[in-house]
Amino acid sequence: NRRFTSADLNTSQEAFTSVLDLQSSEIYTQGDLIPSSALPFSGSSQSGQESGVLKYWYRYRLTKSNVDEDVWFFVSPTGSASGITPQLIASGQQTSFISPKYSDVSLANANTEDGTPGYGVRVYKSTSTDSGSLGGGDVVSGNDYQFDYKTGVLQFESALSSTQIVYMSAYQYVGTTLATGLNVGGDVNVDGNISANEFIVSSSVTYMTQLFSSGSTMFGDTSDDTHEFTGSVLVSGSV
Repeated sequence: NRRFTSADLNTSQEAFTSVLDLQSSEIYTQGDLIPSSALPFSGSSQSGQESGVLKYWYRYRLTKSNVDEDVWFFVSPTGSASGITPQLIASGQQTSFISPKYSDVSLANANTEDGTPGYGVRVYKSTSTDSGSLGGGDVVSGNDYQFDYKTGVLQFESALSSTQIVYMSAYQYVGTTLATGLNVGGDVNVDGNISANEFIVSSSVTYMTQLFSSGSTMFGDTSDDTHEFTGSVLVSGSV
């Protein structure tokens, strides 16, 4: 990417730099588990259900901005009917929705309610407070809005009337992020130290030079404590 400094310079004259500022909570560490096809949900009976790293929202009522009816937020539980301020992040603001970039090419234009669903959101506008009454005539064309899958903010090209309510069907990522968990399929090489409250080995350790523990290293401190050694044990000092 480039940084932008002066109107006197065109894009090709600006310096290259890193302009992305990502927090650990924004980086998916289970992105490989997001299915590209055969999505599990598409109907009303499945609203709120989770499958793996996916959560499905069916015709969920959004919360509007209290400035105008052109911006709506995906807040759970749904906020005040009079709207919320767009200048602050609302409590319960839902983020990390899954976009069509994760699906097969054949599903690029499919939405979350199709018979063969994709990741494209489906948006409705209606004066009804009953999401079950929504029909095809209430569907909003994708040309009339922009949805930010990362932040859960929906923006219309033109403001709606004050009596209209917006609903959305969407898939959300609920897997781990770099802040909550890390799954590694290959090797991890560390030049520094690894600090952990617990060190759990589920299979075996084939080679280890040093292992330090600041916790209990007592043998036989519980009735079910068993220590097995295959081979020799070399001890310098007392046991």
